[in-house]
Amino acid sequence: MLNAARSSLALSLVTALGLAAASSVQAHLVEDFGVRRGAPAHISLSTGFNGFAGAGIKKIQVDGVQMDAFCIDPFTMALRSSPGYKFVPLTKAPEAPFTLSASGATEISDLWAMFYNPGMKENKAAGLQLAIWEIVGGNDFSVIGKDYGASIMLAALRSYSGPGAGLIALTGPGQDYVVLTPPGQGPEGNPTPTPTPSPIHTHTPTPTPTSTPGPTRPPGPTPTPPQGPTPTPPPHNVPDSGSTFSLFTFAILALLTINKIGYLVPALTRVQKRR
Repeated sequence: MLNAARSSLALSLVTALGLAAASSVQAHLVEDFGVRRGAPAHISLSTGFNGFAGAGIKKIQVDGVQMDAFCIDPFTMALRSSPGYKFVPLTKAPEAPFTLSASGATEISDLWAMFYNPGMKENKAAGLQLAIWEIVGGNDFSVIGKDYGASIMLAALRSYSGPGAGLIALTGPGQDYVVLTPPGQGPEGNPTPTPTPSPIHTHTPTPTPTSTPGPTRPPGPTPTPPQGPTPTPPPHNVPDSGSTFSLFTFAILALLTINKIGYLVPALTRVQKRR
């Protein structure tokens, strides 16, 4: 009963933690104020768009907090203001089929670490944005004309061995963005799974080993030794051969004496009758 109560308590704790983690996923209001530092670039998309777009650092606000961001979703129109955004890892944005791979996310993180600066020049900011779009779009994205050094930035990735920037994505109804991870902020789309508590083990005494019994006789009557004539114990004080010869001689003399007496008795009887 005690083990059952502990198991029930553990399950209740796991459920409560899961509900708490789920409730921590909240929607954020994102306001997009456009490119604050960059330049126009001529781009072409496989979706049919072919024209100029502003490329560079975007000025956005998340729940009223201003942040520098780069667009990681050139295939979606930006919304001036939209609730319903959430923080997710880079590998969870943008929407399929353009979701970043692990290697693509690493490349963007490295590019940010190598070239981003809040006070960077407009052309360099435009080149960084175009390089990010090249990674996201692949063959579905191309730059027509001036790329503001994007190709040089992408080539520099091959020799970069430093740490990447700590980035996180904002995904929602409009364009998706990449920003520096705010202090204390973690991914919200896929909360960290709560570890399953280990089962409570109760001490089980080790059984004392017992000796293995030897083979036993199958059940049945106890065998008895075969019956035979019981030997007669030897007589006590059996005479030896010398004494036997003396007895034999004595017996002969006794018989002769008896015969003689038997002969004399009738004679005496006759004498007495004559008298």
